[in-house]
Amino acid sequence: MITIKEYSHFPDQTLGLGQDVSHDLTNIVKVAALFVKDSKICKELQGDENNEGRLKKVTLDAGAPMDVYRELLSALKKEKLTKKQLVSLKNLGRKPYASGLIRAIFKGQRSAAIVDWAAQNYLSVAVGMGLIDLCYSDNYYFLTKFGKKAVELFDDGKIKELKEFMLNRLYEYPYAAWLIRLVNKNPSKSYTKFDLGENFGFIDEPGFISLPEDMYVDGILQAKSTNNTAEEKRIRENFESTSDKYMRWLAGVLVNYDLLKETKRTYSKKVGGKKYSVSLQAYKVTYKGIQALNKVNGGSKYPRSKKRVRWEYLAPKVDNAKKRKTSRALILKFLSEAPNGIDNVRLSNKINKIEPSINSISEQVSDDIEGLNRLGIEIDIKDNKFILKDKLFDFIIPVKRNFTFTSSYADKVKKTILPTLKKLDHKYLQAVDIAYKKKTTNAESTLLEILSTNLFIKEMNFNGLHLGGSNKPDGFAYTKDKKIGLILDSKAYSSGFAVTKSSTDAMARYIRQYNKRNDDSKWWINIPKDIKNTYFLYISSYYIGNYSKQLLDFERGNEMKGGLVEIAKLILVAEKVKENSLNEEKATENLLNNEISMAEYYENLK
Repeated sequence: MITIKEYSHFPDQTLGLGQDVSHDLTNIVKVAALFVKDSKICKELQGDENNEGRLKKVTLDAGAPMDVYRELLSALKKEKLTKKQLVSLKNLGRKPYASGLIRAIFKGQRSAAIVDWAAQNYLSVAVGMGLIDLCYSDNYYFLTKFGKKAVELFDDGKIKELKEFMLNRLYEYPYAAWLIRLVNKNPSKSYTKFDLGENFGFIDEPGFISLPEDMYVDGILQAKSTNNTAEEKRIRENFESTSDKYMRWLAGVLVNYDLLKETKRTYSKKVGGKKYSVSLQAYKVTYKGIQALNKVNGGSKYPRSKKRVRWEYLAPKVDNAKKRKTSRALILKFLSEAPNGIDNVRLSNKINKIEPSINSISEQVSDDIEGLNRLGIEIDIKDNKFILKDKLFDFIIPVKRNFTFTSSYADKVKKTILPTLKKLDHKYLQAVDIAYKKKTTNAESTLLEILSTNLFIKEMNFNGLHLGGSNKPDGFAYTKDKKIGLILDSKAYSSGFAVTKSSTDAMARYIRQYNKRNDDSKWWINIPKDIKNTYFLYISSYYIGNYSKQLLDFERGNEMKGGLVEIAKLILVAEKVKENSLNEEKATENLLNNEISMAEYYENLK
């Protein structure tokens, strides 16, 4: 049963997935063993009169203060443990010694103990596998019946039985169910982390979606062919999204269980008679992996595995994540209570009846259901009704007492334009979240550049390419008849973008480089020289200050016309091109005309 429970306060932690975690799930059991006072792991940490315990070696002997050692030693005698006791006491995670019990269990790459980030990931996966659980009211972790059984098998040395026991937990793990279903759709295909990330999670939120593989490969091969090692390093660092990192770990677990096998996908190109190549790690389903689909979906002699879901699984770290998680958890609750199915309008109404401040709309419900499927929770649609195919373990939807959800401006923009998007892929809504963020990661900034550029190239029939990197525009797009070219620069500003001299210096440099084409950057090398009219275009959340006058001054000073376009307006213009209401030339006129606001495309943004 999915239960709504009110709390005066409750922890909002990241749980379920992991990075920097062992691919051998029997190692995850060591985390659960911390809750069993007489387990082998606890005894090894404590030591006895004849042997010095591991805890002393990774704390006191590694430079920790005595109070850290004493507090962790005391925690080993408890059956309920806090996150600080498990991961890191007193914000000491950067220290070389173990400042938490999970850190104490595992050896680090360069130190006696793993870092706090890795310890947090072990904790997350231990919860995901159902070995331990979180008490919301008192904010502590405790052992489950599955965790108790796993520790018993571990302590008895029954590793073969333990591995099989953890395999069954893996089938209950929705993310593993999703991956097994995905690779079985085309058993002959090899899947890279980019393929996996592209098919994972909620389509309209950054943090789940992978960056494009073709752009990564093109960038690496270009950097290799020009011997630009700095650019190659930048691409490798910036092109790994959060989902990519999780996918590598999850795929590694399935490899460990022989459900997937590792392979390579290699790309090459010749430049000046020399061949340059880049290889990507890839995964392919095995015969055992094909059989595993029967365990996940139910088939042959096997019942469908029950899936373990938590409120924490249902949104990445974005603004208003609690609201999104609660809305999606309510979708699962109402679906679980409607065996004959329920449509998106009724689901939306039921959500708003429980909590009006969520302000759910039916179109968002449909997108969320697609995302839930992409997390491994199978939901079918029949006669316009959604039907939950998977049985779910009981879980709690935590709600703060007397709390009202608020909507960020990005939320309001997305909710307003979403119903108008009939042709355009809703993944472009991620760009709204990123454009309104206060701080963006390198991967998020790159994703904003790619999404903005792709709105032209893949959705509005332009030619062009994503450029990115230092001393380059984010992208360049031009019409197939070469009448119009656009130098693109995307900016993420939560409080609006001001068109000041300092913020436009880079664009002025790009314009000079493009016109003269004689500098060392050569970002323009693959852009035709015979484009009739080229313009510059800024893409951001919104604009502040005396931007109309500043834009005019900038145009005069650089002898090139340009425009300031809100990311939402760009998405709406792309939708109109997709539905054949605008051609490329008219779309460009709209984007360059700063008198045409978003209100021309939608109304009543509040």
